[in-house]
Amino acid sequence: MRAVWGVRRSARPRMRRSSAIRNNELMFQTRPLSKRFFTFTLMAPMLLAGAHAGLAHAQTAPATTKLEISAQGSVEAPPDRLTATFRAQAQDKNVATAQQAVNAQIHQATEQASKAEGVSSAVLVYGVSETRPDKNTTLWTARQVFTLTAANGKTLLPLAGQLQGNGLILEQLDWSLSPAQRQTLFLQAEKNAIADLKKQAEAMAASLGLHVLRFEHVSVSEENSPRPMPVMFMAARAADGPATPPSSTAETQTVRAGATATVLLAP
Repeated sequence: MRAVWGVRRSARPRMRRSSAIRNNELMFQTRPLSKRFFTFTLMAPMLLAGAHAGLAHAQTAPATTKLEISAQGSVEAPPDRLTATFRAQAQDKNVATAQQAVNAQIHQATEQASKAEGVSSAVLVYGVSETRPDKNTTLWTARQVFTLTAANGKTLLPLAGQLQGNGLILEQLDWSLSPAQRQTLFLQAEKNAIADLKKQAEAMAASLGLHVLRFEHVSVSEENSPRPMPVMFMAARAADGPATPPSSTAETQTVRAGATATVLLAP
């Protein structure tokens, strides 16, 4: 008899190993002939790539210096609006009589203003007060504010003289800029302020041996502009005869803008 020698194979299932690249990930799969399998994903290459990119950015970013500067811009222009402010006032022992007198003055003033071309009027604050000069006397004072507005004094000033002759008190004449004109001038003042900021930034950067990288932050605001002193007048009396129109010189108006900025400088 011959003896047969051999190797007995294990009953365990054979394993298959395969690899594949999917979505930039190297994947190894080890699976038996059965339905179970395991997946291993190698993320190290992606993490290393991200770390290299961040390091490269840090190495290439230039060193910067922050510079804080401020500037002003201004524009001058003649005024385009004249405002005359009046006060109608009457005093009497009877409050109704005082109020009626003021009402009559204001009514007459608005009638005259409506006939003046290019002149607008406004009836404003009204008030009544009581005074006692002595124990036995009570006086009531009624008053109301009335304004005239025009682009110039050609029509307004003669009308103001007429109202003075009617007994209204001309408190002041005020030259100013209309809202539209002020906004136009402010935009130009802003441009002048920004131009000054740029000039300062370039000059300071050059003195430091640097150059302007960019403006990181800019803020612009309107600054208070000096107004001309209003011309004050005393009341004219109707009995004095024809009133001489008041006069007023249109003074130059100045609109100012202030600007601040944070500038980044680099070698």
